Amino acid sequence: MAQTLLFPKNFLWGSATSAYQVEGANFNNDWYCFEKQGKLPHICAKATDSYNRYEEDFNLAKTLAQNCHRLSFEWSRIEPLKNQFDEKEIAHYKKVILSLKEKNITPIVTLHHFTNPIWFYQSGGWLNPSSRDYFAQYVEEITKEFSSLVEYWITINEPVVYCYYAYIQGIWPPQEKSFKKAKIVLKNLINAHLKAYHIIHKNIKGAKVSIAQNTMRFIACPLRNFGQNTIPVFLRDRFYNFGVVETLIKKRALDFIGLNYYGGVFLKFSFKHIFGKDCSSDHHKIRKNSLGWLVMPEGIFDIIMQLKKFNLPILITENGTSEKDDSFYGKYLKEHLFYIAMAINKGANVIGYLWWSLLDNFEWDKGFSPKFGLLCLDKDLNRTIKPFAALYKDICTNNRIDYA
Repeated sequence: MAQTLLFPKNFLWGSATSAYQVEGANFNNDWYCFEKQGKLPHICAKATDSYNRYEEDFNLAKTLAQNCHRLSFEWSRIEPLKNQFDEKEIAHYKKVILSLKEKNITPIVTLHHFTNPIWFYQSGGWLNPSSRDYFAQYVEEITKEFSSLVEYWITINEPVVYCYYAYIQGIWPPQEKSFKKAKIVLKNLINAHLKAYHIIHKNIKGAKVSIAQNTMRFIACPLRNFGQNTIPVFLRDRFYNFGVVETLIKKRALDFIGLNYYGGVFLKFSFKHIFGKDCSSDHHKIRKNSLGWLVMPEGIFDIIMQLKKFNLPILITENGTSEKDDSFYGKYLKEHLFYIAMAINKGANVIGYLWWSLLDNFEWDKGFSPKFGLLCLDKDLNRTIKPFAALYKDICTNNRIDYA
């Protein structure tokens, strides 16, 4: 039986991007430095050239009935040398924000989305105890400049993910493999947020500040499970999904919860790995997207309902998929929005939803092959609206989800 579920009035509908993934020609940060040295498998280069084509991108977002957009400021553009802020780049980002506001699209600004200025990287990066102070100085400068233009701020995108890929897996810059260093970096990222939170509120009356926390649905693999597989589920929920959020809430340093969600994983107990091992077998019969990620739309309902206890607004800051079969995009979108609407009906204060991403873009160590965008690009970077974007437009326009 078909169901129609409504979303709250003034619900935020939009999509998300990050500077390095779309702007192009970002030559002054650690990621580019590692690309140039041949330490990464893909080159970002021009990306989607959104540094120059942002007006075109935002016009398309407006055409798709979006009323908000999440983007990031590239720290290495704004502060290319320590204590030296580039007025030209600050002026550029003001034009970007004003372009959104002229279209009645609410900007949501991320201050750190994985990349770091080269000078910051050379000073030790987030291992340096002074890193939180360096970040605070950047935040001070930015929030004074944008105090009348931006209400919603994300200080740091996915701090746990950054620590995992950069300091445990060693895939992202600085390509370290040290659990001890990862703990230090996470502590410094948390303290950097705490400093940034108070600076933003000092400079901007009524600002709304959070992080973007990546979450996953963790499930105990049912095979050969005598209860032991629930241990890594508990640990990953505690430390990966909710640990940073709980810490910041205890410090009263979140105004809302920024929630990123893509899918889930089955876990097996391991004596060698405290957080268990991912079960890579296909016996679960759960559909995978083009990256091999398990699609679990009901998981976003579970995560939201667990966050409900904190009595804070929840903004879905990222949700999306990359598919080989275009028909799965609309299915993924409808299923996740249905479960979000169900959570709202059960009292969760979800205030908005952002699809990742507005455009097919540069997906870090995976290059350009993943296709998450509402817009696809040809070799000349011409934009084309994908078929499933019409479905999303209809949902945004009518503020409801019709789900069979």
